[in-house]
Amino acid sequence: MYSVDRSNFKKILLDFHQQIKESESIVDQSIINIKADKIQRILYFGMGGSAIAGNLLYDTLFDQLKAPIDIVRGYNCPAYCNEYTLVIASSYSGNTEETLSAIKDVKKTGATILAVTSGGELHKIAESNKWSLISIPGGLPPREALGYSFFPLYHMLGRVGLIKDYTANTKKVASFVQDIAIRNDHEQSDGRVFSQELAKMIKGKIPVIYSTAPYLNTVSRRWQNQFHENSKSMSFANVIPEMNHNEIVGWEQDTDLLKNFVVIFLENEDPHPRIKKRIELTKKIIKKKGAQVVELYTQGKTRIEKVFSLIVLGDWVSYYLAVYNKKDPIVIKNIDYLKSELAKLQ
Repeated sequence: MYSVDRSNFKKILLDFHQQIKESESIVDQSIINIKADKIQRILYFGMGGSAIAGNLLYDTLFDQLKAPIDIVRGYNCPAYCNEYTLVIASSYSGNTEETLSAIKDVKKTGATILAVTSGGELHKIAESNKWSLISIPGGLPPREALGYSFFPLYHMLGRVGLIKDYTANTKKVASFVQDIAIRNDHEQSDGRVFSQELAKMIKGKIPVIYSTAPYLNTVSRRWQNQFHENSKSMSFANVIPEMNHNEIVGWEQDTDLLKNFVVIFLENEDPHPRIKKRIELTKKIIKKKGAQVVELYTQGKTRIEKVFSLIVLGDWVSYYLAVYNKKDPIVIKNIDYLKSELAKLQ
């Protein structure tokens, strides 16, 4: 059954906690020249797995960052980028064409630039221009290098003084994440493996993931992306309360197709009272249409633990779904095809 995992993708999931453990030493060895008193805004350039780290910084540091952060997914730099802006250019491979294009315009603005990469063209440009640089280990699918993309930046922002209540010690987070991984490995777990059971439920259906603002904003998108890339499965995601102002009306559609959806609610134990009521009402509407509803809650004590408890769980669900779909989780044929065709146009 697990022969489709030819690259031993599962080992990447089991080793994820190591990325968190290494994050402080990565920053120790990095070239950082950022003056917090000069920074009024942060622009985060990235695509795919690299961009998700920027969104998670926004979510987890929603009320802690001393400067607003905008995530830019595309080829262009916003006009408001200036000498008071910190630009974080994140590309795991270092060759993401959108990020490399956007960074060209930044040089003219006088902004402070930090590159986060494992190598490639971005690493060369950063070194030649003497930009601040966080060099992270390579060799992983970018979507599975989230620990390297997120935690060194968390430490960097804390050290330079851009986070109000920065907690340097993330060793507990690493151990916490490792425990979740072990519980979801069918070969190590002592009991039922929930992620495996959820993947069985989803097989042959379409997962729809709803999370809640502000701290779990990006988690539903992460689940969606992992279903896309790892499981080769269509998936949809949104956030409450935003989906209550648009997507909720889509559930009025009169069709049996809605019975093929598995709707997963990613929740915190103590949401805003109004959001809690919105979740209850949304579930009521969806259940009337015959769709399966699954409720999942965060684990852990700190905000980062809560967020990553659901991220790690989602990674494992997408892995098992890939196996049940008889798809190698590491292979991304359509993305590779797009890249090869676009390369012909250069």
